[in-house]
Amino acid sequence: MNARYTLLLPCSLLLLASCSSTKKEQQDDAKTRMAMMERAKAAQQLGNPLLPNGGDPNAVNYNVSTSEELEKIDNGAEGEVYFTDPDNPDADIEGITEAFESKRHGNGWMGDYMAARRFARQENRPLLIWFHDSVLSPRSGELGEHLLDSPDFNAWCKDRVVRIKFDSGVAIDDKTRDGAKYGIDTIRRYAKQYGLTKRPALAIVSPRGELIMGIDGYTGFLQETESQIKEGIQRCEQEILEQRAKLAAKGYREWHAAKNDAKVFAKIQRIDDEHGRVYLKKEGGRISRTKIANLAQEDRDFIEQYRKDHPKKKKPAQQP
Repeated sequence: MNARYTLLLPCSLLLLASCSSTKKEQQDDAKTRMAMMERAKAAQQLGNPLLPNGGDPNAVNYNVSTSEELEKIDNGAEGEVYFTDPDNPDADIEGITEAFESKRHGNGWMGDYMAARRFARQENRPLLIWFHDSVLSPRSGELGEHLLDSPDFNAWCKDRVVRIKFDSGVAIDDKTRDGAKYGIDTIRRYAKQYGLTKRPALAIVSPRGELIMGIDGYTGFLQETESQIKEGIQRCEQEILEQRAKLAAKGYREWHAAKNDAKVFAKIQRIDDEHGRVYLKKEGGRISRTKIANLAQEDRDFIEQYRKDHPKKKKPAQQP
């Protein structure tokens, strides 16, 4: 209702004013009136920015309770999705939580090149880049169906490889469609950077950004391609192990969680005895914090020995 008044009130005032004006003034008033109407119309379209969808009149909010329902949603307006179970609001929704956890830990195919590069460097993992074309390359679709998107390959890569997929099939010129992040020119530039021209093409890159192996095209020999990919990743992992051997002399070691198989290669940055925490610096430079009580007994013993070997210096007493 308020938006309607905003639109009609200025027009009514201008209409009254135009009755006593000259022809030129009437023309000027008409232009002004049209400009104000356009501004009012634009303001109305913006909606209320306090709403969950930012006032976007095209956005839609959904309530879903299963991953199957989520897959059926075509939410091109990027509305918010709320996951609800009316009978148990705190229940874990099958498939959805697992998908978000997988993304958070860098598993599955990512869509942001710089984020993938950064994550590979921070976690010191090989980076696998897939130059795909879902429209013009049936071979690439075949490779995805039988290998790259298969559950077995996903399990092999889990927590050891960072993956990113560029799909030229959803990119046009320097613009994108269907939610694609990069245009065709950008994708070609990235592929050229690794000496790749065909679709599909694959690049295996070290955490430092060095090309370990490039696979330009797919001839249909699935086992041969799979062997090439795994060989390149294992070669990259061997280089990482050699680098870790050098870092071990600088205090880096493998830390383990007490209650699961989580582990990290890092060195002690500092110990916060007041709060029972330790700050660990990973080989990629990222610093993480964890409670000492959450570490394995061997790691807690290491911290105790570290305290003895690195006693804190007492601050000099201040002079009166």
